[in-house]
Amino acid sequence: MKPAKPRVLVVPEGGIKLCFRLLPILRDAGCAIDVLCLRGEVIAASRYVDAVIEEGSDDALLDRLTTLVRRKEHPWRAVIVTHESLARRLISRADSDFLKWWQPGALDQTARPFLLSKLGLEAAGKNSDLPIPPSRVCMKREEILAFGSDTGWPVVIKPPLGNSGEGITIVGSSDALKSLQRGFQFPVLAQRFIRGREGVVEAVCSQGLALACLVSETIKRRKGRLGPATARLFAAMPELHPLVEGVARYTRFEGFCGFDWIQDEQSGRYYLIEFNPRPTPGFRFGRFCGVDFGRAVVAWLNGTAKEFALSCQPQENPVAAYYFPHELARCLRERDWQAFKQWLPGSRAIHDICWDDPLPMGVWVTQRLKSLVSLRAWTVHDRPKVSSRASSS
Repeated sequence: MKPAKPRVLVVPEGGIKLCFRLLPILRDAGCAIDVLCLRGEVIAASRYVDAVIEEGSDDALLDRLTTLVRRKEHPWRAVIVTHESLARRLISRADSDFLKWWQPGALDQTARPFLLSKLGLEAAGKNSDLPIPPSRVCMKREEILAFGSDTGWPVVIKPPLGNSGEGITIVGSSDALKSLQRGFQFPVLAQRFIRGREGVVEAVCSQGLALACLVSETIKRRKGRLGPATARLFAAMPELHPLVEGVARYTRFEGFCGFDWIQDEQSGRYYLIEFNPRPTPGFRFGRFCGVDFGRAVVAWLNGTAKEFALSCQPQENPVAAYYFPHELARCLRERDWQAFKQWLPGSRAIHDICWDDPLPMGVWVTQRLKSLVSLRAWTVHDRPKVSSRASSS
């Protein structure tokens, strides 16, 4: 008789990201996959999902999740929360018994702020040997001015939560800050600006160890230099492994996580600029880069992390990979026809369209078409009408 598959509970973000990036890895690891999601999410149509639990709102979903995991006996070997704000809220609300099983690092008073928000970067920079740019939590503009005077300008101002560059501002001088009309919702994190190439590390961690990691550099963005990445160059970068190991050791994170790095163009030093206590988008590309996240998941779930050798990309040709639909949309929006060629048949470019799980794609396309039809109907019938007299004047 075959042993039962390890069950995992996945709590996804909206859209198609999770369907195309995470579920096949869990199935390769031999997992049975249950999903707790909002009603109508496309992930419910995935062929990799065994059972679906639906809720009507984010608050109801968090309450349901909190209730489920507080049970002393639940069927899941792991709970994977892919929505950043939900993951951080669960860390803040969960009791110590659950955290001891789910994210033991959150019980450490020095690491806990680091897991809760970007504001924790200041304490992590002081309480660990992680290479973090000078950072300070600021409660008013005068404190940002003082920080800029102490560390030098430019300064990056970050909200406590958010991803993909959301809410981030770069201020070049004290005069620029004084003249900035935009208001900040305090507290914010002020961080010394570092100029250089940027990227992301995806990692599966357990017991203070990194089991598998995938390193990439951002090569395309939408919405400017602070916008979300739409394409990445994956390459072996062993010089980043000490940072990966340091993050795993400091956070004691269990499961899928990611962090952003930047390399100072003057000194060549690598810095950690953001930590994400959730799966980040690049995991799906591991199969193109020789990184076996499935085996790492098996070691994580079986508690054999200390017997597992780090899986990382071999020293071969780097892999350029393009996000669907984000890079395709960027090409069309910016009329970048040269990059658009990467999406044409025969280009041999690497995309993260999950052709082996087509139902979520069909649901997603249907939802988008309905939204476009509704928008078109509003434009034609419901927009305010302008009288001929007013238009002629």
